[in-house]
Amino acid sequence: ATIHRIALPLRHLYVSAMYVTPKQDRTLVELRLDDGTTGWGETVGTPDCAALVASLARTWIGRDALHERAALRRRFARISFDNRHGRNGLAAHAALDLAAWDAASRHLGLSLRAMLNTAAPNRPVPVACPLPAAVPGRAMTRAEITAHMADTSLAPRVADLAAEIAAAHGITAFKYKSAGTGVAWDLAALTALRERLGSQARLRCDPNAAYSTDEAQALLDATAPLRLEFHEDPADGIEGLARLRGAKLATNMCVIAPEHLAAAHRRGLRGLVVLADIFYWGGIGPLRDAAAAARLLGLTPALHSFYESAVATAANLHLAQALGLDVPHPMDCGTTSLTEDVVAPGTLTVTDGLLRGPDGPGLGLAPDPARLAALTVAPPVVIRAP
Repeated sequence: ATIHRIALPLRHLYVSAMYVTPKQDRTLVELRLDDGTTGWGETVGTPDCAALVASLARTWIGRDALHERAALRRRFARISFDNRHGRNGLAAHAALDLAAWDAASRHLGLSLRAMLNTAAPNRPVPVACPLPAAVPGRAMTRAEITAHMADTSLAPRVADLAAEIAAAHGITAFKYKSAGTGVAWDLAALTALRERLGSQARLRCDPNAAYSTDEAQALLDATAPLRLEFHEDPADGIEGLARLRGAKLATNMCVIAPEHLAAAHRRGLRGLVVLADIFYWGGIGPLRDAAAAARLLGLTPALHSFYESAVATAANLHLAQALGLDVPHPMDCGTTSLTEDVVAPGTLTVTDGLLRGPDGPGLGLAPDPARLAALTVAPPVVIRAP
């Protein structure tokens, strides 16, 4: 196993309630089987998570990537309570799990999509593009961003960026990442987006649970005429969401484990969009099972994503194709906002608002060594068999 830490540069400053950054750090995992087959996985890019990946990888050496995935998951955490590392532990496990799925499917000559659903075709998948809360035009600190957002006349710059992306890639679904500074700015930005993109565009708003329940309700009431596709985590927790009225809701923050699905159902959150991703759920299998359980409980599964490399983007593409996770809501995808990636331009494309990827075994792609090296921010960590 080789663990690579990389930084993906963005075309614009990313501004949200959680981050202000011009790049996205990621961790890539390269698993080599004893027959020479290589599989790739990905997860978040914090040094702590990368260190956990390396620690876990040592326990994977000598295990069967095809037949022992479930045993490796039980060894990591028999039940979710066993995961003492929280989300970082699940995310670290997910990187290895994805690499094992990729390697195993390559070994068998099957796509990841076919491993999950033999009848699923390699079809284009509609995507929703994330948008920063503000477009200041230069690097800014959080304090400078807050001052910038005090002037709501600057909010339409977000709509200008969305129009550029729409023109270049035909995207008609956008997730506006609120910074949680106040309803006035969010309303100004979302109004500009609706006016610029038209009535048919799908708009989402995601403050990352930065608002109180009362503030979130005020946001829902103010934006009701704009007919948003859904509000993602406008308030904190299942209880916070259950108190809100008047809008379709989604989450990738408070429903991230099997027991949360039942809790959301019991609290009456029928139709809640469960935005699942490989990292929070701990791998391909848990995400697949979560989607099935969500549907049984009257919840709507969909795919959460961020600014990720082609490895995770390809994995999401296969998951959407195999499990129908792009219906009724297009999958999150930030690939059009990257200035560089670990694969050559054209390997993954977004045209007419649809993500397309190559066919072939596994993920259908692998990082280009030269591009990977150019994006690397720390020496790779190699875990070898004893």
